[in-house]
Amino acid sequence: MKMPRHRCLFLALAAAASPAMAATDAPYAITIHAQADTAGSRIEALLVDEAIPLPATPAGTTVLAMPHVTSNVPTIAASVGELAARDDRGAVQLRYRDQGEGPARQREWFAERDIAGTLRFSYRAAMTEALAARGAAPPIELRSEEGAFSGAGATFLLHPTSGRHDIELHWDLSALGAGAHAVSSLQDRNARDVTMEALDSSYFMAGKIGLYPQAPDATGFFSAWQGNTPFDAEKLLTWTQRLRQHYQAFFAVPATPYGVFLRRNRVNPGGGMGMYNSFVVTYDDDRGNDPQQLELTLAHEMFHTFQPHMSSQYDGESLTDAWFNEGTAVFYQARLPFRYGMIDADAFLKDLNYTAARYYTNLLGNAPNGDVATRFWQDTRIRTLPYDRGFLYFVTVDDALRKASGGRKSLDDLILAMLHRRQPDKPLGLADWEALLRDNLGEDAVRQLHAMLDGAAPLPASDAFGPCFERISQPMRRYELGFAPAVLTESPRIVRDLIPGSAAAKAGVRNGDEITRPVGQDQLQGEQDGILTLQLLRDGKPLTVSYKPRGETVATWQWKRRQGVSDSTCSLPSTSHAQ
Repeated sequence: MKMPRHRCLFLALAAAASPAMAATDAPYAITIHAQADTAGSRIEALLVDEAIPLPATPAGTTVLAMPHVTSNVPTIAASVGELAARDDRGAVQLRYRDQGEGPARQREWFAERDIAGTLRFSYRAAMTEALAARGAAPPIELRSEEGAFSGAGATFLLHPTSGRHDIELHWDLSALGAGAHAVSSLQDRNARDVTMEALDSSYFMAGKIGLYPQAPDATGFFSAWQGNTPFDAEKLLTWTQRLRQHYQAFFAVPATPYGVFLRRNRVNPGGGMGMYNSFVVTYDDDRGNDPQQLELTLAHEMFHTFQPHMSSQYDGESLTDAWFNEGTAVFYQARLPFRYGMIDADAFLKDLNYTAARYYTNLLGNAPNGDVATRFWQDTRIRTLPYDRGFLYFVTVDDALRKASGGRKSLDDLILAMLHRRQPDKPLGLADWEALLRDNLGEDAVRQLHAMLDGAAPLPASDAFGPCFERISQPMRRYELGFAPAVLTESPRIVRDLIPGSAAAKAGVRNGDEITRPVGQDQLQGEQDGILTLQLLRDGKPLTVSYKPRGETVATWQWKRRQGVSDSTCSLPSTSHAQ
């Protein structure tokens, strides 16, 4: 989910595991029927038909599962009850049971007799109307707007808990009239050897949508957007297509199919989320629609599809690994476009200063990495740490490598070395990174890594970003919501623990007020002059309160342009042989 700034958190959207389902020769067929209202102007729901080839499955065994919440987004699980189904032996009733508590709760379907062969069933997936019902969340809910719909498989596709299948995808858009199109992360309607985790993290978009190019190019690149964008979508996506070609050269990998989805986000626009062979990025009419910023969002998200991913678990990435996965993506999101001449020095400087300002004014900037997993969705100041602190840490590593090697090595070499360390049966872990640090910079670099993970603030050298930039100290104000941050993740959102004298209190916010509209903070946290607007309900009456969510002033590190240094020398060169 491109979170902070809203940089994406590249997460595997997986259901809890159960005994593996073996692959079979028959395809796993999915047909998605769009259902419109009587006027044909709005897509109300999807009717989903599935035919899943299964191995012999004993009675009582879970055959389908869906979490009630995935990445802080409610799914359709609660609305799907018993399912009438058929297998090779005839009719079978699929009953359900809920397992687990809280966000980990999931709904499982099972039969009271053995299942044999292909399981066929249908169900209705209704479009959601709620805006970020649980607070900060990626744009993956199944949503209908402007004659189209979009959403991630994790939120509306029932499937076995594990296994690999050839997916045969069919669309029925007849209810939407002429001019409707459909695209998905699977791209090929006969996608081969797809895991259930990949199906979960596949994105689907259909209806009255824009396409660029009209058909995937020779490398398999495609893009689609939902709604009338307040910027030139095709120009932005043409830029993205070019950058992807540079990424392929940097990582020395062959071209692979890849898609980009654009859709509106009325709560926290400007972010997105890395998906299976694709990513989704969001915008709105009045926020999150700066094309230059969206370019860097796209650069960040696309980097995730090439980079080495650290994982402390076998079934997907953990939030405790985000310092590596997100930190490197923030490091390269402006550096590579700058290196390739696709952004200028001013855009590069603006991006690094935004991240530095957000981190060095963060009251929780010294929180240990262990806090990230437990508090990620509760507090924007924790949620941004892996991105901001991770970025600044990798700047210090890059600088140390360049200076120790006389410019012959950089972070580029370590990132590519991490890729070469990947093994099919073992995820990359902290020990892999420690080994590379030890071999290239010595034991002291390993100690500095652990100090950062324990909460130490990285401070890049004045010249760490190249000869064009130098470090300065600048006073800035800390982000301060003014009341308990967890309020924004609760239902209902009732203000409590109001800080006396805070900007929120001075603006008129009171304990007991109900916040009726979700609030996006990740972008706002880095904007010194940003305004937070709360829609409140007090004593049954609605009211609106706006204020700058800022507290004490602290000295903050920033960088500025050096005088008399040519732009042609600004970008630090690559040191990898792939370039």
